[in-house]
Amino acid sequence: MNINDIAQEAGVSTATVSRVINNSKRVSLKTRQRVMEVIEENNFVPSAIARSLSVKSTSNIGVIFPDIENPFFPKVLRGITGVAEQNGYNVFFFDSDESSSKEQEFLRLVKGQQLAGVIITPVDCFSAETKELLEILDADGIPVVLVDRELRGGKFSTVLAENEKGAYMATERLIKEGHTRIAIIEGNPSIKCVYERSKGYRRAMDDYEIPIRGEYMVRGDQKSRLAYEMTKKLMSLPEPPTAIFASNNMMALGCLRYLTEQNLQVGRDISLIGFDSIEVFNVIDFKLSVVDRSETEMGRAAMQMMLKRLADPTSEIETKIIPVELILKGSERIQKQ
Repeated sequence: MNINDIAQEAGVSTATVSRVINNSKRVSLKTRQRVMEVIEENNFVPSAIARSLSVKSTSNIGVIFPDIENPFFPKVLRGITGVAEQNGYNVFFFDSDESSSKEQEFLRLVKGQQLAGVIITPVDCFSAETKELLEILDADGIPVVLVDRELRGGKFSTVLAENEKGAYMATERLIKEGHTRIAIIEGNPSIKCVYERSKGYRRAMDDYEIPIRGEYMVRGDQKSRLAYEMTKKLMSLPEPPTAIFASNNMMALGCLRYLTEQNLQVGRDISLIGFDSIEVFNVIDFKLSVVDRSETEMGRAAMQMMLKRLADPTSEIETKIIPVELILKGSERIQKQ
């Protein structure tokens, strides 16, 4: 019999069983008694080695991000690493490639790596399995901090940004430039920040009493290739949009690639605003207007939260919201008449 069998027989999650085994205070007396009865009835003896690993002090922090090719995440990682090194911690990085199965495989390996804590941007904000795996780690003395994305029902310290506000600001700017045919390239709907950015777009359109056209709301997947195809779809409409809000940086790149191939100049022939800066554009002096946030600050905040949890596992769960700003460089302007 293993921990999963105990959980099933007791009618609780494996995370709860793990908490009982590790004497966590986050379990009610009634639940603790029920789990202990099942353990005693089945003569279940938890591995002493596993218990010792769960509380072993290490200097390694695991970071799991969904797309290292996205320039946003290396900047966040830079912030994490800076604070970690100042406090004597090493950082080990895993790329889940926007795959829940890869993410969950990494999480199952975490204990074997003897990590002190885990900082993660979850692939799917509604994944019960990822949530449970993280709860098990947390109960076993491996603190968890989320960055950029939340987990529904999860109780973890989290660093977020003003996603809805940023999208509202971008859409409002396009409206004030005279646009009424404004499209949005949305991302994966299982990611809460994607939903919040779509909400900001819709709220701005509603506030300015501009009808939201279903054909102008197209679905991407956080990456550039599908955004390219969605831009092609938008621009092939009988009445194409005059402005596009791309709700992340990689989708802005895909959008821009298609527009460039069609000899459409942003800021003149069509307007475009992205979410998150693209550093290479600064190098080549390409002027793309974006909703900007400090990715490095998000990383620093996440590692600082981790340090608090490492120092005191019973410390209060907290959420920090990083502000955004709209940086205008001309690509938001109305098309030529």
